[in-house]
Amino acid sequence: MSVRSVSGAAATVTARSQPDASAAVTRLRRQRAREQRRRRAWAVLTPIALLCLWEVASRVGLLDERFFPSPVKIVADSGRYLAEPDQRAALLDHLGQSATRLFLGFLLGSAAGLIVGLAMGLYPVTRYALSAVINGTYPLPKLTLFPLMIIFFGIGNTSMIALVALGVFFMVSINTTSGVMYSNPIYSDVAQAFQLPRLVRLRLITIPAAIPSVVTGLRLGFGQALIIVVATEFVAGDGGVGYLIWNSWQVLNVPQMFLGLAIVGLTGWLVSAGISWLGKLLAPWQED
Repeated sequence: MSVRSVSGAAATVTARSQPDASAAVTRLRRQRAREQRRRRAWAVLTPIALLCLWEVASRVGLLDERFFPSPVKIVADSGRYLAEPDQRAALLDHLGQSATRLFLGFLLGSAAGLIVGLAMGLYPVTRYALSAVINGTYPLPKLTLFPLMIIFFGIGNTSMIALVALGVFFMVSINTTSGVMYSNPIYSDVAQAFQLPRLVRLRLITIPAAIPSVVTGLRLGFGQALIIVVATEFVAGDGGVGYLIWNSWQVLNVPQMFLGLAIVGLTGWLVSAGISWLGKLLAPWQED
């Protein structure tokens, strides 16, 4: 067989394989699109189904409407509550107080957790020195440390923010350390093979490889922050969404209580979705 005939056969095979590869890519994209639509459908239909079951159970008497009013009644009462200017202003004040405590504590705790987590993952001495302290204090219920925060920072927003920051710090630092330490070993092998400087390795390999774990820590940390904010407002706040929920329960204003719970749940869902979206932007190679 001549060289020309072999080259012609190879060109024919290549020309045939290109449409096959294009068709395979198209099928893969369609499959991923269908999977995303399926996930979104489950994410939307499941809460709707639960609300429908709640509505039916309340209407037929399976649930006591004094404590579990139907979702339709809660929405109607919440609409009347928000229609009154004084009540709306009071709700906005509660939201402002909780948002201040929540986001300040989250930002402080996240920054500290990222710094300490990177240091523990990169430097064994730091990990040996701090792991016992972090592992010993992390399991403590954070609300039990609230009196200690009051001793240090006094009664008020500062002690609440400090406790929120502490709760976020544990989640972010532990996940960041795991992301740095347990990333794919091939990344380190490539860096050593090319003899990359330490700062370049940190910027191009270590931090990008740890992004998925950091994002997970931020999501868990925000959930922890939300829990701590509401809990501290239960016991020591004179304002905030937690105070609104607890005060509504004490006067048996159940629809207003559920309004506060809905605000907490919606806030957690929106911020968690936003952090996940940010993680996909920073690490597009990471699969769901």
